[in-house]
Amino acid sequence: MSTVTTRATTKHPAFAETDARVWSRWGGGLIAAGGALLLAATVVEVQLRTEPSGPSLPLFAVLFLASATILAAAMLPLALGTIAGNGITGSRMRGTFALLGFGAVFFANQVVYYVMTYGTPGGADASAGWLPLTLGIVQLVLLIVGAVGAVRAGIATGAARWALLALAAVVAVTGGIASASDDVATVTIALVSSCVAQIVVGVVFLAARPAASGGTV
Repeated sequence: MSTVTTRATTKHPAFAETDARVWSRWGGGLIAAGGALLLAATVVEVQLRTEPSGPSLPLFAVLFLASATILAAAMLPLALGTIAGNGITGSRMRGTFALLGFGAVFFANQVVYYVMTYGTPGGADASAGWLPLTLGIVQLVLLIVGAVGAVRAGIATGAARWALLALAAVVAVTGGIASASDDVATVTIALVSSCVAQIVVGVVFLAARPAASGGTV
């Protein structure tokens, strides 16, 4: 009986390696792809800042909303891995739920921004500015909590272990600059910097190798 049980539960090393790398391959790949789409959307949006209903609006909508969907979806493999293995935060449930919550709030914030800026006749209502600001703060806090969970879990090694924490710092700085400035060039540079940081994090995850011991869970 014990022999049968062992055969049923023991996985081939190749499959175990695949499970261990789901967070890096799928999470990293989706983050890099979503960041690239968001970068393209940011460039397209430059002319929309002076002409919100310009001919490039449909292209911006597709790029922007697609990037929001992909980046939010990236949190699933990043936080959960597979049924057979954990994500980048290991068994630290606070970090796992923080990353999943970040994905949900990030997606909601992007949709709110698009609707308020381009989907509302006459432009955004200044009195509703508290909503994206609140969502932005919440998503930043969730990202930081998830990033700390990833560092403490030790599932990722090297640069990948600190990548989310570095991304949170970049997002905090660039987000603050973009929110405080009215200069189109300054805002664009800040947003482009954030997109590039996301792409770099995705590439770092793609190149990452899980800790040999599975991390400190």
